[in-house]
Amino acid sequence: MKMILSNRSAGVVLACFLAFMTATSEAKIYFFIDDKGVTHYTDSAEEGLDGGYDVGEIEEFDESHEDDVLLTYDAVTQEVLIENRLYSPISVILKASDESAIDTDIVFNKIFTVQGNSIVSLGHIYEIDETKQFSLTREFSIGTPTKAEQLNNDEFLIPFKGRYRVTQAHGGKFSHKGPKNRYAVDVSMPVGTPVYAAKDGKVVDMKMYFTKAGLDPAAHGKANYIRISHSDGTMTIYVHLKANSQVVKLGQYVKAGELIAQSGNTGYTTGPHLHFAVQHNNGVATVSIPFKFKGGIVPKAGSMLGN
Repeated sequence: MKMILSNRSAGVVLACFLAFMTATSEAKIYFFIDDKGVTHYTDSAEEGLDGGYDVGEIEEFDESHEDDVLLTYDAVTQEVLIENRLYSPISVILKASDESAIDTDIVFNKIFTVQGNSIVSLGHIYEIDETKQFSLTREFSIGTPTKAEQLNNDEFLIPFKGRYRVTQAHGGKFSHKGPKNRYAVDVSMPVGTPVYAAKDGKVVDMKMYFTKAGLDPAAHGKANYIRISHSDGTMTIYVHLKANSQVVKLGQYVKAGELIAQSGNTGYTTGPHLHFAVQHNNGVATVSIPFKFKGGIVPKAGSMLGN
């Protein structure tokens, strides 16, 4: 009997389904014009000049990397292998359609940590009952699994210089509703504004080739971003960056305050801005977490941020 290995994560399929199901959920986005005549967008009705318009739940950027985490079976050694081609560690959960169909030493539904650019064995499958249908699937999330209480509460540097308006903050109704973005902050700024690392860390992921932007649903997920992993298990993410503006490479270690790229206007956006979030891997998913900037600053929609 042939064993089926699926490199399409069930978690990704579920996420896409949920995104579709929530696409009709109501939220309002408003605009205002600042003293320089620049139009900004916000989820604050108090600042808005119009009646707002409805939007659905938004995928800020696409980091699925389905082709970079491969599940294979070595018939010679009888090992089930995970190849992680990413620079970041990942958490992996292996699932079987019917565990009674195989003789194995694999522990299913367990969280495995696989380091970046490595291949590891998750165990062996010694025999398969040919009378039964059997398949393997894997789910993975980027980052090293950590508990929230284990994370370092260090404050983060504001990742730009100058003062700009926060157009969306924690729990923003436009696109900060899902677990990945719930505690993110959007800051309106001109395209080409220098963006700096908010904390010492390693550049573990980036996509920097998208050039288009707007409210066309086809732009969902097509935003440039850089992800930096930190020693305490947190990760910072910088999104909607200008295409090909990066000055760092995958695997490079950067210091807090070091230039990494320029802000832009790419993906599903209402205008040029920087989307910034602090995240961690909770074992089964990459989720955003509350954070403060240096000086105890908690960003709030409508406020000016910077120095």
